[in-house]
Amino acid sequence: MTHYAPEIAIQDIAETAIPAMSENIYLRSTAIILLYFMQGIVAGLSLIAIPAWLAAGGASPIEVGGFVGTAMLPWSLKLFNGLLMDRFTYRPMGRRRSWILVAQALMMLTLFLFAIVAPSASQIVLLAGFCFTLNICAAFNDVAVDGMTVDLVPEEDRTTINGFMFGSQTLGVSAAGFIAGQLLVDDKISTMAVLFGAFVGIASLFISLFRERPGERLFPWTSGEASPECTARQHAAWLPILRGIFQSLRSPSILLFLIGFGLATATFSLTDSVAPTLAVQQLGWGSDDYSNYASVVGLVAAIAGATMPTFLVRWAGLRMTMSTLFLILAIAAMIAGATFENWESSTIFATIFAVQYVSSLFLSITLIVWAMRLCDPAIAASLFALFMAVPNLARSLMSGSLGWIVEGSGFAAAYYVVAAISLAALALCLLAKVGVDEPLHRTEK
Repeated sequence: MTHYAPEIAIQDIAETAIPAMSENIYLRSTAIILLYFMQGIVAGLSLIAIPAWLAAGGASPIEVGGFVGTAMLPWSLKLFNGLLMDRFTYRPMGRRRSWILVAQALMMLTLFLFAIVAPSASQIVLLAGFCFTLNICAAFNDVAVDGMTVDLVPEEDRTTINGFMFGSQTLGVSAAGFIAGQLLVDDKISTMAVLFGAFVGIASLFISLFRERPGERLFPWTSGEASPECTARQHAAWLPILRGIFQSLRSPSILLFLIGFGLATATFSLTDSVAPTLAVQQLGWGSDDYSNYASVVGLVAAIAGATMPTFLVRWAGLRMTMSTLFLILAIAAMIAGATFENWESSTIFATIFAVQYVSSLFLSITLIVWAMRLCDPAIAASLFALFMAVPNLARSLMSGSLGWIVEGSGFAAAYYVVAAISLAALALCLLAKVGVDEPLHRTEK
């Protein structure tokens, strides 16, 4: 009679009972959605709760804009993150999974350290430093998840999963903004940080239970080996990665799209850095009122973003959907700028905020679908990271710049600037022929 060691039997059962993400659409979708939700927690703190808290504490539009621009700056470094991931990985655990687990662990550690230090609303530089660090972790996580999505998700499913990704992230932003807003109004910053740190830990534990592909290691100390896909796609030198990126950028249409995408994402800066001071200091909202409203809008946007962009693209086409959303953003900003001096209540502000937030989210989902179609899986992390790094840099720079525009020319001028940016971005994307032809840009092996 043959006897088997108990630990080997347990491992065999685990490997057969728990499918890999590449094998199960529901499993990989759940993992991707959960990871994007955790990115939303960091964004909710950086874009909603803490800016409103700072505005309630008397921070100027320049200070709030500087905080947002600094906190979100790591998202403009995503190309560097992508290059690292396409060049280096622990192959036995898959192309992206080891990076994801490390980023999640560092995010949890930073939140617990945040709770220990517990900076006040007057310590803007320290708060910006913590949020900058959290966004470094979230940006590494994002690049790894995006690369994993391009690796594992069939192209016909990407519009749908992209909607769920952004819907989940926006839901995370809303949840974090609402919860943190309630706690920060009572200066319970330590409680807030511990709560979010614990959630990141629990969610990370769930993610750690699933492999990218069958036969890979669950953890470094368990058995398994690199999959053929990982071995074939992972680069052993920098030159092929850089060559693939430069080959892609030789196309004028891609360069125009990249600039247009950057300007499109810069429109988020109005809701990021201007809206908190406008609502709290000009319209008399409490910081928790603003956090609550922004969170509700984010929740609605998350639900709609999970399904509506897919429907709109299939019904009207990507090009028409993109153009309509750009025009909605421009018209909303022009109406806000033209009527600002006559605002007697918060109704117009609240309406314009909701329209801009939802339209910007839908537009981002639509443009990212196009960006994903341009990516070769062999350099997916690097090339897609470039497509995201430029827009995020534009968003950070514009968040800081709009504070100066408000200080110098008023809130109406900031709305007009965003209207002009929206129209310029539309023109560039149309020149780039976004949505016209199926892109065939692929790097040479």
